[in-house]
Amino acid sequence: MRRLGMGNRTIPWFSQSYPTQVLTLAALCVAAYACCLNNGFISDDYENLRLAEALKSDFWYLFKSPPFNFRMTSFLAYALLDQVFAQHYEFFYAANILLHLINCLLLWKLLLVLGRPTGEAYLASILFAVFQAPQEGVMWIAAMNETLLGSFILSTLVLWFSGQYFVGAIVLLLALFSKESAAIVLLLIPLIRWYRGEKVFTPQMIPLFVPTLIFIAVFVWSWPANGMIQLGVYQLAPHGIVVAGRTLHLLFRPSFYVVLGLLAATRQWQSLRSLPKFLLWIVVPMLPYSFLTYSPYIPSRQLYMSSMVLVSVMAYLIGQCEQPRIQLALVIAFLAYNISYMWIRNDPEFESRAAPTTQLLALLTSHQPAPILLEGFPYPNDIAKNVSRFAPGWTRDLIHVNEPPGSCRSCVTLRWDAGSKKYSGLWGAYFTTPAPRDTLSPQG
Repeated sequence: MRRLGMGNRTIPWFSQSYPTQVLTLAALCVAAYACCLNNGFISDDYENLRLAEALKSDFWYLFKSPPFNFRMTSFLAYALLDQVFAQHYEFFYAANILLHLINCLLLWKLLLVLGRPTGEAYLASILFAVFQAPQEGVMWIAAMNETLLGSFILSTLVLWFSGQYFVGAIVLLLALFSKESAAIVLLLIPLIRWYRGEKVFTPQMIPLFVPTLIFIAVFVWSWPANGMIQLGVYQLAPHGIVVAGRTLHLLFRPSFYVVLGLLAATRQWQSLRSLPKFLLWIVVPMLPYSFLTYSPYIPSRQLYMSSMVLVSVMAYLIGQCEQPRIQLALVIAFLAYNISYMWIRNDPEFESRAAPTTQLLALLTSHQPAPILLEGFPYPNDIAKNVSRFAPGWTRDLIHVNEPPGSCRSCVTLRWDAGSKKYSGLWGAYFTTPAPRDTLSPQG
């Protein structure tokens, strides 16, 4: 076993062979996320696939329904995957896992470009490969916009700090039409330069303002029709501080707290002096999400970028441990805990969330098309209707959802039982699934 340098210390690792390191990263991504490959399409996936289908015939379709226009890259990805793999959801999940692997490689590259030690940069990518806190971004097809956003932001930063300013600006445009929070790049670059003791603003930043102005123009134009704005989903208010605080606690437990506790217990106070700056860096990528009003904490999928910063900080802190054996023990414990948490806790949660639609699809494909009435369906009505697209012979108009009793006298009535996770009705069909878990949370 050879050692990769981490500043003034070393950490035991597998090999200094680049191909071996990349294969190790790929193996860890698969080990962590392969559990989701059989989960089927989940709730919003069906609506997103319908919108992607419309995009094939009208490229500007999403601009009629903001903020979907700022998710353009993910809908193009859905359309491409749907065109190639049709109803085979396994390939959608595999594509998202591949995106996650690419982001691990990009994080590794960015840290090297920014001058971090080789071993520290690689360790950060290893930790990110399995870190379960942002798992929703990889384990839910509808959250692919987060992994795409991560790819384009990391690519923008790598290109810009490598001196490829105009190419970086082009990639930033892709990031801005992956999700609005990509605008955080304009804060990250000056902060990184300030942290490195460089002049905060430089003429090389000018190309970045071109895609930013395009984004601002489209955002202002679509403001009156933007549902997130008009329905109060996003509000600048003091509650954002509370949301950020709660989210940090969930993001840190238990892994980050363990590392901090170990350094404190061994009286390595020098390593902890930069902790306030570390907290600032972790908070910055979550700022755009702190003012969402629908949750007391930021959903796990929206912690994808902050998790990159957190694991980079953890890689640095692990490198400060004086005993190589302790370093290795921390890494092994981190890998084991996060991978097992993904399989034991997170995957059953997604299976539970998928149950209403996967069981409905099973019912439709096993029966002749006829009017049905779904009672107690837990998702928006259109999601149930969109499932019909995957059942031969079925159409949206045959599926009635949560309508008053007697409104469809010719319908077969099927009732969804949230407790038992199964449908019952005149068809006499019962499909069981694992018992429901707690609501997804960004723990880890």
